[in-house]
Amino acid sequence: MAAVNDSDCMKEHPALLSRSTQPVLLPDQPWEEGGRISPVATFIDESSGDLLLYYLLRSSERALANALCLARSNDGVNWTKPDYDSGTNIVMRSCGNENDWGQFYPCSIIRDEHETDETQNWKMIYWDCPDPKLGSGICLATSPDGIQWNRLHNHPIITGANDAASLIDAFPDAKTPFKGGSHFIHQQTFTYNPDLPTDRDNLKQMHRAISIWKCDKFDERWVGPVRILEPDVDDEPDLQFYWLTAFKTPSGVYGGFLNCHHTIDQTMDVQLVSSKDGWSWTRENDRDPVIPLAHRGQFDCGLVSAIVPPVIWKDSVWVFYQGRPTVHDAQPRYPEVESQPNPGIGLAQFSTDFFNLNPQ
Repeated sequence: MAAVNDSDCMKEHPALLSRSTQPVLLPDQPWEEGGRISPVATFIDESSGDLLLYYLLRSSERALANALCLARSNDGVNWTKPDYDSGTNIVMRSCGNENDWGQFYPCSIIRDEHETDETQNWKMIYWDCPDPKLGSGICLATSPDGIQWNRLHNHPIITGANDAASLIDAFPDAKTPFKGGSHFIHQQTFTYNPDLPTDRDNLKQMHRAISIWKCDKFDERWVGPVRILEPDVDDEPDLQFYWLTAFKTPSGVYGGFLNCHHTIDQTMDVQLVSSKDGWSWTRENDRDPVIPLAHRGQFDCGLVSAIVPPVIWKDSVWVFYQGRPTVHDAQPRYPEVESQPNPGIGLAQFSTDFFNLNPQ
């Protein structure tokens, strides 16, 4: 992979080793025909050492056909899509009900190192509509192996806001304003802001910010939302925070990908943040994007989003992200480019210096 280097790009993170100039995984199977894919989670297979990549197969015309799929690779270049007892690599589908907002969307998957119940080693939050009477929302699922998934409830645990949410298991003995906490959900919520520039944004005078939910036990009561992170006076007036994905680092602090939405031109890029407790966050890298937009004509020149935590593999830090040449309102960032590239899953590789974070 060649590192992106173009006048359209902002400066690269000092730990960046390389970045793909083409999508690294394609929808190339019969059941993926006509669909688009985006990354959801990545892990190392503890038995084989292979890289596991969960991704969403999305149909623009048939939302109920959206599905969670799982691919694997031993080199990060060549991917297999095994048969998981259905003739496909699909491991979860929509419950089949029409959503009153959004569509089936697996938001976040974790492998919980503290879980003592083997049937819940893997945990997921996803957006769906289990009961049409109750509407759409964030739902819970667990799995013993990451392949066979069990929906925990017939209703969402959170119905407010939207599907821009991520899950993390807290460090042991986590302290929060509500005492302890075993897991956190960071979710996009809204603030009324009549002064927000609204040139092209689809939410007029509504400012996207990040709020947190916490629980003492994953499948029980969740408390929230509490707003914890929003743009400040040092940010551009049109900046909004779309999605925060928290992850644990080897040094015992949280890192996070802060997906930043720019109201005026509808682009999105990714900043790096850090935290000691998952509630108070520090903006790293002088607020420059850790994964900036690529140059004109590349598949990731209009919007970059990173909702997948990084993974250490083959002595470097691997970050899979979603890239597309269109911006948030689906318009091409560079309409003068005659042949618009297809969106896809990108890969940025960093040295382990990536984890040199300094939360305040």
